[in-house]
Amino acid sequence: MIQKRLQLANGLRVNLTHSPQASHAAALFHLSAGSHHEPEMWPGLAHLFEHVVFAGSKHYQGTQRLMSWAQAEGARLNATTLPTTTAWFFDIAAPKLVDGFARLVDMLAHPLLAADAIVQETAIIDAEFRMLSTDIDTLCEVSLGAAWVSPAALTRFHVGNLAHFGKDIDALQHALRDYHQQYFHGGNLTLWLSGPQSIDELAALATQYATVFSSAQGKQPPVTQPLTLRPERSFSMQSGATPRLQLSYMLPETHRLDAPSLTLLRQFLTDEAQNSLLAALRTQGYCDTLQLLLPYCSENGSIISVEIMLNDARPETAAHAEALFQHGLRHLRSVTTLQLRHYANLAAQSFSQLSPVDKLRTTAFGFPPIVQSDAELLAGWKTLLGQLNADNLTRLWVTPNVDNSIRCVQGFELGLAPISWPSGSTADLPLLTFYPQNSAPGRLDFPTEKVSLPQIKSEYSEGVLILSPAAKSPLPLRNAHQILAGLRAIIGDCAHRGGNLSFERHQGQWLLQLSGSDDVILSTLSALIVQLLAMPKTLQEQGERQYLLAEKALQSDIAIRCLLNQLPRLLSGEVTGEREATHISRISWNAALYGGSSVLLEGISHLLSLFPGDINDEAARAYVPHAARIDAILPTDSKDAAVLLFCPLPEQTAVCLAAWRILASFFEPRFFQRLRVEKNIGYVVTCRFMQSAGESGIMFAVQSPSHSTEQILAEIRQFIVDMQAIIREISPIDFNEKCAALRHSIEIVEQGKLEQSRESWLNAHTYAPPLTAETISGLTLSTLQHFQQLLVQEKAPWWIVSNPPSLK
Repeated sequence: MIQKRLQLANGLRVNLTHSPQASHAAALFHLSAGSHHEPEMWPGLAHLFEHVVFAGSKHYQGTQRLMSWAQAEGARLNATTLPTTTAWFFDIAAPKLVDGFARLVDMLAHPLLAADAIVQETAIIDAEFRMLSTDIDTLCEVSLGAAWVSPAALTRFHVGNLAHFGKDIDALQHALRDYHQQYFHGGNLTLWLSGPQSIDELAALATQYATVFSSAQGKQPPVTQPLTLRPERSFSMQSGATPRLQLSYMLPETHRLDAPSLTLLRQFLTDEAQNSLLAALRTQGYCDTLQLLLPYCSENGSIISVEIMLNDARPETAAHAEALFQHGLRHLRSVTTLQLRHYANLAAQSFSQLSPVDKLRTTAFGFPPIVQSDAELLAGWKTLLGQLNADNLTRLWVTPNVDNSIRCVQGFELGLAPISWPSGSTADLPLLTFYPQNSAPGRLDFPTEKVSLPQIKSEYSEGVLILSPAAKSPLPLRNAHQILAGLRAIIGDCAHRGGNLSFERHQGQWLLQLSGSDDVILSTLSALIVQLLAMPKTLQEQGERQYLLAEKALQSDIAIRCLLNQLPRLLSGEVTGEREATHISRISWNAALYGGSSVLLEGISHLLSLFPGDINDEAARAYVPHAARIDAILPTDSKDAAVLLFCPLPEQTAVCLAAWRILASFFEPRFFQRLRVEKNIGYVVTCRFMQSAGESGIMFAVQSPSHSTEQILAEIRQFIVDMQAIIREISPIDFNEKCAALRHSIEIVEQGKLEQSRESWLNAHTYAPPLTAETISGLTLSTLQHFQQLLVQEKAPWWIVSNPPSLK
């Protein structure tokens, strides 16, 4: 990887990254202005601007604008409005970077800001506001406004809604154009570009297009006020959500350029290894999860929030959790430069596993990678820790067990009240440990029995072991969370020894993935088997709590997300709502080793004979479920109607898989255009090809505040029928371009051993045979049209998932 920074003649800063093995390229524009810079008379203007620019620009309109074009090309794009910054970003197959970047630049430099688009997006934002009014994460962030005097914008409304936008569209359009003229110049913009293109090619691309923005000369930079806290800064908030304690700190000396120290702090706080702060919080029974958030970052300081998800709503639990957290902060003051560098390296490993666009997002406005020298690292660390004191602290305790009066903060109604916080116990606080440690792993005893374990060729010397539940014995969610609870400390210890252990869901399948040196893999595998065979009661209780939270989220999250998260459970045949967990020994697992030595293969084969459950059972490997039509109505807390339609392959063949993927690429932009733009049915409208729990299919998803589930499903069905005419009229040129793009997607070189082995595994464990270049080249327009007819005729059973119908 090669990186370079430059500045264009108009003042625009450019960060370039050449990743020769990358399959995708990414671009991100960062604007040094956000919701705190909008005019007071137009709350929500920055958020509205973020939306409206996607509606079209001077040179790219209709199907050629970035949104429609990117969807047709299978790109990923989005935007984010924060208090002091805004960003627009996308990633795409590398050969398409130039076309996408040209559209992104034109969208930001020459937006149409058309009246009809403004009307549509104000309605969408109004629906988002109503959705966010019940979102606990949003309400916790909003509550910060109650504790601050400055910046004054922290107390104002910024999301936007119809009441604040008003009905004078001409005036609103004028305000948007003024906002654009004031802030969109070279001095306010930073560009990130990454891809397999050379540094010179990326630099030429930036120079060719990004010089269109006006010069910074004579322009005033956005102004941010210094941070000032109110005397009253501890609150309880009444909510039926999971109890939590949010400790927020004012950091007047930590600015945007100092953010790497925050990356380091996050690495320490989220460390799951034995004797870490998080492990101690779990052992004491106060909380199971903790995260570090960055709700505000400017040139005049930052605000961080440590969010501790409490195990119960008792005030003493929150007080003890805070006392233990403060104990952890005191320990952090004693870490050595060697330990700082060790945790910085762990953060770098996590960063390297992100997708290209997520790397840009994290660098631009999240927790950027650490590239400092040891001296700079230590200096920034000391500055950060010096600010984490009681004078800079605000506190929010979220609990259902209070009856607070309603206060309006940032335009949201919150049940807030000041609290007098009880002192947490400081007795018997545990000794916390930081890494690296000098302890050597113990001697392993290998059983005489062994399992049959395939070894798959890989270009990497280190091995990657993957295990996943077989199709005939899906892993219940309760069991999955118990396994995860048992593995957390082992995951942390493995990372400190240079390995990587994870247990996560990918494409609807639970995957246990382990990599590292031979010694690390074997000792980690032995430790996790011992843990799974005799799970301590405390870890079983942790797993049960996390399972109950996950089940609750399947109803309380954004409605369409609830349905999407339930889909793999339905497809796999997992029984939901079980009162007892399935015994883990009854689960059949598939396993394979990617790369690695013959010695490693032999050691793993012997150790896996002890693993609870059958490994590589031939009957389980040959099992292919035959899905019947499902109409599932699942409860969600949202008042919006949500519909998820999953249309699986009508036949499990490679040619059908190729046709389905190409059909999805034609459907995606047109589906969004019809239901989101033309009919404005909902603010969540998406269609894409998807693999879930081994099934491949085309997914349609809509969430609407104005239409019923029956109306939404009727619209989706009509769209599928109407696409027959579109598919019949596809030109050979367009068809060949789609086929070429699909061939490129399967010929690309993956970035790392973990991603490469995971993708290989997932491709091998879907029911359709893998795609080949020959299959795609043999696909014809008539074949595509044939499969479109099978879709219309529902030759494969459709899976329809919705929330309960509501009266509209």
